[in-house]
Amino acid sequence: MKIIADRDIKYVKFTGWLLIVLAVMGLLLKGLQVKRQTFELVLGQTGLLGVLLLISLGRLGELAEDFKKTRKTTPVFILAGLLLSWAIMWYREIIARRYGMAVAPGTGQVHVPNLDVINADTVIITASIIVLGPLLEEILFRFIGLGLVRRLARPGQAALFIGIWIIITSVMFALLHNPEPAALAVYLISSVSYSVIYLRYGIFASILMHAAGNAGVYII
Repeated sequence: MKIIADRDIKYVKFTGWLLIVLAVMGLLLKGLQVKRQTFELVLGQTGLLGVLLLISLGRLGELAEDFKKTRKTTPVFILAGLLLSWAIMWYREIIARRYGMAVAPGTGQVHVPNLDVINADTVIITASIIVLGPLLEEILFRFIGLGLVRRLARPGQAALFIGIWIIITSVMFALLHNPEPAALAVYLISSVSYSVIYLRYGIFASILMHAAGNAGVYII
């Protein structure tokens, strides 16, 4: 009698590899002597990302199809993300100048390190902002959250349910970053944009756009 069914072996294997990756990453971060906040941030993000991917193992075919959609159009989504970052910065400047309101990143946002000092913490947090954060948020809010609603919605009601869910997930996405009132629109508009791109082009497109958007704001 088999203790583990054949169809469940892939989940066991993935869990094993995830634990190995976390252990190796933990040792690497310890070896680099990063700050405790950096250690906990990166290890926590990687662990949560691993759990979300474990949940999504049954949709590997969908991931493969999404990758094919964006393989030749990667620059387009990177450009779209950079344009979104420019629009966000423009919005911040207009608000700040016309109404005297500071549109700062939410307190739930990863704090941008001081770029005057380049060290292991700076590089790792930068990678977290540009790579890990977008991966984690897009898998959670778009691929799992929005993707599940799209799969379950009836054909005649799909547009309505998907529209409502985009609004709900965008509000959740914004509140997750705990923004100031003036900055709420930034997160809402960004989330809606990523959701539309995901529905049309797939998860890799929204990840690319999100990562490029974060990079653009970070650089500016």
